[in-house]
Amino acid sequence: MNRALFALALAVAPRLARAQAPARPYDHVVVVSFDGMRPDGMELANAPTLHRLRTEGAAALYAETVGDSSTLPSHSSMLAGVEVRVHGMNFDDFRPERGFIRVPTALYVAHDLGFATAMFVSKTKLRHIALPGSLDRWSLPHWSCERVAAAAAEYLATAPAGITFIHFSEPDDSGHRFGWMRERYLQAITRSDRCFSTVMSAIETRPDHDRMLVIATADHGGHGQGHGTHNPVDLHIPWVAWGAQVTRGDFTHPVRTTDTAATALAALGVAIPAAFTGRPVLRVLTRAAAPAR
Repeated sequence: MNRALFALALAVAPRLARAQAPARPYDHVVVVSFDGMRPDGMELANAPTLHRLRTEGAAALYAETVGDSSTLPSHSSMLAGVEVRVHGMNFDDFRPERGFIRVPTALYVAHDLGFATAMFVSKTKLRHIALPGSLDRWSLPHWSCERVAAAAAEYLATAPAGITFIHFSEPDDSGHRFGWMRERYLQAITRSDRCFSTVMSAIETRPDHDRMLVIATADHGGHGQGHGTHNPVDLHIPWVAWGAQVTRGDFTHPVRTTDTAATALAALGVAIPAAFTGRPVLRVLTRAAAPAR
């Protein structure tokens, strides 16, 4: 991308947000990604934390990720609100020579407006999404979800208003080693769910937990021992939202992973940058009668 256009994009998006900022339903948004978790895997696994949040919140069980259903492209779209052809992360390993994502992420926009932002991840390749100037905290403590969850929980216990992204890699790792929907894969979701419970304990202990929105989702699904295709089992992902303003219940209206970034900004009262193709999922921002989106 032309450097001048990139600079313009970084400058314009926050200004649009300032000019059009709507009401602020929440003070903090926590996005938790279970790498490689299929919707039917979530349903079958012993995952009491995910199941509780689905019951207490809103769930689009068959949301959809981007066509390049791999970890880095999909997470880039999740956090930047645009398709792969726009953000440029069309590869799926750590390549320092490729630099950073070429569009502002929701984290960048929020940080520029004074919100606190943090990423706790278990894969080095996600460093490509951590634009300089977009984060107060970048943490890659270990590959294990236990270490990632512990670091995130410590931060969230006192974190100020903002956006926190957390990434658990166990389902994807197990899918590649043992096969998607095999017993070891379901056990990996169970393990990740236990780690998620550590994060939720830190959130629910806070006196202001009713001002926090949690979105639990995935970057892609999988089949056999791989993913990255246009097969529906690769493209479908769960999307669960929990918070005091959520209109509860499962819903079928389409949700795309790009909507996650837009929803996170709208939850903080920040207008969505014009370049975003993702749109806020409005039913998680108000307990009133749910609109179509």
